[in-house]
Amino acid sequence: MSDCEYFEFGEWVRSRQNPHLTGQIINERNWGGEYQVRLADGVSLVWWHGIEIEHDPDGAPPAAEDDNTNVVRVDFTKRRALREDTTTGGAA
Repeated sequence: MSDCEYFEFGEWVRSRQNPHLTGQIINERNWGGEYQVRLADGVSLVWWHGIEIEHDPDGAPPAAEDDNTNVVRVDFTKRRALREDTTTGGAA
């Protein structure tokens, strides 16, 4: 593995020092010498040198068909009345 890697906008990366610290490339400066990463918490931004990060093969969120959680998708732009007999998939 080379110490000089180039990362594209939107790619998922992780810290080489702490692989549990992951995020997505949202900016770069100094001709790819530094990358701004939005961390997985969705709020924090950090600038990392290119040699401090690596590609994260597990960083992309799971596909919708792989989602086996008990989450009810709601479109808040459409009005829907909830009653006692409304099917919520066991989430409510």
